[in-house]
Amino acid sequence: MKLKQILILLCIITLTISHSIIAQTPEELLSIQEAQLDAMNAHDLDTMLTYWAEDSTYHLVNQPVAMSKAALRNMMQQYVTYYPDFQMTPGRALAAGNVVVSEEVTVGTNPAFGLEMHTPHLSIYDFEGDKIKKVTSYNDNLPANVKLGKLPAPVMPDLLPSTEVPDPEPTGLSPLEANAELIARWNSHDAALVARMHHADVQIYADPLGANIDRVAMMALNELYFDCFPDDTLDVIRMVDMGEGWVLTELISRATQMKTFLDVPASGYPVEVKVVWLTRYDSDGLVIEMSFYYDNMVLINQMKTAPWPLDGIWVTTVPMPSGTLVMTTTYVAQDAAKTRYSGSLDEINPGGHLDALYPGSDPAKWAGGEAVMVGRNKYQATYLAYELKTVETETGKKSEFMGLFTVKAYFELSGPNQLSGYGTGSYYLAFQDADQDGFPDEDQEPVACVPWEWTGKRLTALPGCTPSGQ
Repeated sequence: MKLKQILILLCIITLTISHSIIAQTPEELLSIQEAQLDAMNAHDLDTMLTYWAEDSTYHLVNQPVAMSKAALRNMMQQYVTYYPDFQMTPGRALAAGNVVVSEEVTVGTNPAFGLEMHTPHLSIYDFEGDKIKKVTSYNDNLPANVKLGKLPAPVMPDLLPSTEVPDPEPTGLSPLEANAELIARWNSHDAALVARMHHADVQIYADPLGANIDRVAMMALNELYFDCFPDDTLDVIRMVDMGEGWVLTELISRATQMKTFLDVPASGYPVEVKVVWLTRYDSDGLVIEMSFYYDNMVLINQMKTAPWPLDGIWVTTVPMPSGTLVMTTTYVAQDAAKTRYSGSLDEINPGGHLDALYPGSDPAKWAGGEAVMVGRNKYQATYLAYELKTVETETGKKSEFMGLFTVKAYFELSGPNQLSGYGTGSYYLAFQDADQDGFPDEDQEPVACVPWEWTGKRLTALPGCTPSGQ
């Protein structure tokens, strides 16, 4: 091997090693998580945040947007200011791979108002090397709202099942397999079938109830859910084997409220709530311990309010290397339930962001789009546009077809008049529509695939002005 080649290879190896992230053992991750928790409890926020990556985020799942590291510091500063005795009491903590799961209780007293905070929660720490990259925290905000007098304490019925609770039936499954089976049984809405996977002495902490319950109460609670939300489905976000029989599962519960729940009369509104399970299985594939968390306030708010409609004119902004692209999109419902919309799009300030693919092209001509509801205030959409170029001919000007592109998008309304979305643009050249039907041919792959992100605001009444002298 020539000397130059050897030097290049050594440089590549050196760069690879210097930029690699050294994996930590589960014991090391638990030690880091404990150290940052100790610093937090000492109200030493500067030290606490040394354990966090610069681009780390903190996400309370009942909030639409994750906090940056700076925003987290501001929030923590408010906590230690208003609750001088603020503490986060550690509980069970597990580690596997780059994940730490910790069950904790936040406590504190506000002396000015005599308010006492007692908030159990489960936090998931995702690490990058020896730094905390992301924390996702689940808790129930209903008790705090009751304590503040904002809501009356809801009345739960006695948790007594409609039939006798069946005996446990071992599944013989591994923890991950047993966990998948438990989710499948829950989605079948057969409370007795779920109960058969609970060990006779199972210990269950139900954070939405703020209580430990047994398998009898758990079966009754499942019956209540299935009765009030007959179409409820749990979809897995991620499932992690934490070792020693423990499985962490993040889920989304999607349902329609058809009967009174938590004193809220049946609304027929769709609800969507993030849920977390921490479940331990024995060698027979039975649940011996379980904790589950979700926010009742999210559920109550959704049961009381209809989803925001998409109808209307939206002004969206798309960051581009050449500058921000401003567009308008007009959505019109295509069904009475308002689950499917057609959309027409127009670029307000077309630029040269596609010149590399379509040199000299005119502003894109949008065929339009379609948006389909895939969750509460969440949509999946497809858009189609054409790239044309005006050319001079002997008989005058004409438009020459240069290509077309499609955008596959996902977006969510974060407020009645706000949305944010992301997706990818697939770009094709003219010859890839050989049959000239206005769509890419089925056997064609895009010549470019580009990520898109955007935010939007619905066009509503805008303030006017008063001319001078009037």
